[in-house]
Amino acid sequence: MWRVAVVVSSILLLIFFVSQNRHWLTGLTTLTTAEKTEQLRRMNEYPPAAYRLANLIEARKEAVIYFKLERRFLDFFDLPKTFGGGLKPVLLPLLLFGLFEMVKRLMPEAATREAAKNSGGRWSTGLVLMMILLLGVGLYFYKLDRLPNSLSDDEATVGYNAYSILTTGRDEYGKTLPLAFRFFGAYTPPLFVYLAVPMIKWFGLNAVSIRALSGVFTLLGILIVYGFVKRLNLVKSALAAILAAFVFAVSPWVVFYARIGYEVTAGYIVFAAGTYFLWRRLSKGKLSIIGLLLLSLSTYIAHTERFLVPIFLVTVGFTFSGEIFNRKNRRQLFIAAVILLISQIPNLYLMTTKSFWTKSEVFGDWNVSRTIGEFSNQLLTYFSPKALFGTPADINLQHTAPEIGLFYSWLIIPFFIGLYQLYWKRKTVGGKYLLVMLLTAPIPGAFSGHFISVQRVLPLIMPLVLVTALGFDFLLAKIRPIFFLPPFLLLSGLSLVLLWRSYFVLFPKERSAYWSYGYEQMAEILKNNPGKFYVIDSARAGTVYSGLLFYLKFSPAEFQKQFPPELAREYYSNPKISPSYKFANVELRGITWEKDIFVNQILVGDPLAISADQAREHFLVKTFEIKDPNEKPILVGYKTDPGRKAAANLPSKIRNERGE
Repeated sequence: MWRVAVVVSSILLLIFFVSQNRHWLTGLTTLTTAEKTEQLRRMNEYPPAAYRLANLIEARKEAVIYFKLERRFLDFFDLPKTFGGGLKPVLLPLLLFGLFEMVKRLMPEAATREAAKNSGGRWSTGLVLMMILLLGVGLYFYKLDRLPNSLSDDEATVGYNAYSILTTGRDEYGKTLPLAFRFFGAYTPPLFVYLAVPMIKWFGLNAVSIRALSGVFTLLGILIVYGFVKRLNLVKSALAAILAAFVFAVSPWVVFYARIGYEVTAGYIVFAAGTYFLWRRLSKGKLSIIGLLLLSLSTYIAHTERFLVPIFLVTVGFTFSGEIFNRKNRRQLFIAAVILLISQIPNLYLMTTKSFWTKSEVFGDWNVSRTIGEFSNQLLTYFSPKALFGTPADINLQHTAPEIGLFYSWLIIPFFIGLYQLYWKRKTVGGKYLLVMLLTAPIPGAFSGHFISVQRVLPLIMPLVLVTALGFDFLLAKIRPIFFLPPFLLLSGLSLVLLWRSYFVLFPKERSAYWSYGYEQMAEILKNNPGKFYVIDSARAGTVYSGLLFYLKFSPAEFQKQFPPELAREYYSNPKISPSYKFANVELRGITWEKDIFVNQILVGDPLAISADQAREHFLVKTFEIKDPNEKPILVGYKTDPGRKAAANLPSKIRNERGE
C-alpha cells in the first residue's frame, strides 16, 4: 500500500512542480531573437550537399523545441543542484521510485518472457557484431587526417617525441628511452609514445599515424563490452550484449576520444581489458595473471590509470577477500605479487623522483584545497544525468563536441532502469564487481582539481555502458524484440544524425580555436620562406612549438642540441627549462618590443599580441594573415622596418640628450 502512496504522491508533486513553473513550459514554444540568429549561423556551417538536412535540423521550430525540451528535462537531473536545497531533493527520488513501481505493475515479470533470451544464433550474433565493428571503423577513421582539423599540442608532442625516438633513440630533450616523457613538464607515462613509433615508421609522421592508435584500441573496446555483458551473469538476453556493444561504439564520448592522438584512450581500454580478464577468473574464485598484467600495463599509458589501478585493486581485494585470499589461491597470490612487483619497478623508481609527483594534484591538498564537500560535489557531477546525457560539465571545450552530450539523451531511460536492476542484484558476485568498477572509476577525476574533466574519468565509460545493458535486458524481458527494436533503431538513427551534426559539421568550426588551429599553415609559410626569420609570440601559449616541430618534421638531433647535457642527467628531477625555443628559421618566445622592432624579421602573433595600433606605432607591415574556419584572424605576421623605426626614434633621443 505504501508503494501506491509513493506513486500517487510523486504524481501530485510533479503536477505541483509544473504549476509552479508555467513559464518553463511556455518558453519551449517560443524562439528568442538570439535563438533565431543562432539558427541562421548554424545553417551556414553545413556543406552544400547537406543543405536539405540543415533545413530539417536547424531551420524548423520543432527541432529547436526538441533540443530545448531535452536540455530543460535534463536540468531537472542536475545532481549537484538537486542536492543543494529546495523541493528537488525530495521530488527526484520520489519520482524515480514512483516510475519504477509503475513499470513493475504495468508489465509482467521478466521470467515470463523467454523470447529475448534466444534472439539469434551464433552466426547472426557474429554478423551483427562485425557490422558494429565496421560502423566503428567508419566513425573512428573517416577523415581522420582532417577531423579534428588540426593537431592539438598534446597530439603534436606525442607524435614528435615518437619521431625523435625512432630517429635518435632519445626524446626531444635528449633523454635516451625515458621511463616518463617530460611533456610540458607533466612527465606522461611512456607506453603510448613507444606504440606510436612503429606507426610513424610505417606510415610517416602525420596526423593519421598518431590518431589511428586510439581508433584501434576503441575497436577492441567494443569486443570488451560485448564480452563483459555476456560474462557478468547479470543479464538473460543475448541481445542485450549486442545493444551494449552498439551503444558503446556510437556514443559521442567514445567516438570523440577514438579520434584523438594521445594516451588517454589507450589507457582506459587497456584498463577495461584488465578488469575483464580479472573478472573472468575471479568469477571462478581464482586470480587472472593476464588481467593483473594488463592493469599494471595501463599505469604506463596514462596518468589516470596510474592512480586508479591501486584504488581498484584494493577495493576488489576488500570486496572479494573470501574468493581471493584462501588456501587454494596461495600459489596464484604469490605469483601475482611477484609479477606486480616486477612490472612496477619502473614506477617504483619514478616514485623516488619529482617526475612521478608532477600530477600529485590528482589527490590534492587534503587540508586546504580538497574538502569532503568538494570531492562529493565532483562525484555527483560525474554521475549527474545532466552531465552524462545533456550538456557536459567540462569547461575545457577541447574535450567535447558542441551541442551533444557524452551519451545520447534517450539512453537515460535504460540507464535508470539499469541502476534499479543493479541495486537489486548488488549482492550477486557480478553485481558487486560492477559496483566496484562504477564507484572507483571517477575517484582520480574527482580529486583532479577545481574543474570537471571528462578526459580524466574515461574509465567510467565501461561501467556506465554495462549498467545501461542491464536496462536493455530488463526492457527486452518485458517487450518482445519485434516491438523493441523498431524504436531502438529509429532513435539510434536520429542519434547518428545528431552525432554527424555535432562532430562532422559544427565541431571543425566551433572548436578549432581550442585545437591550435593555424600552426600547420604557419609551418608551410616557414618552409616556403627559408631566407626569412620569424619570431612567434608564445607568451600565452608556450606549448605551440610542438606543432611546428611536427609539421616541419624538424630534425630531432638538431633540436636536442639546444639543451645542455645536464638536462638528460637530471631529467626526472623536473629541472626548469627556458620557455623559448629556436629552430629552423623561427624563434618562439614573448615579443620584446624594445629590441625586436630594430631587427629585420617578421613578428607573428594573434590580434591580442600585436594590435593594429602597435603595428602603426612601430611601422610594422602586415605580410600574411591566417584565419580560422570562421574567417576570424588567429595569427598575423608583421615585417619590421628597423630603418624607419630608428629614424623616427632619433629626434626624441636627441631631445632627451639635450634635456628638452
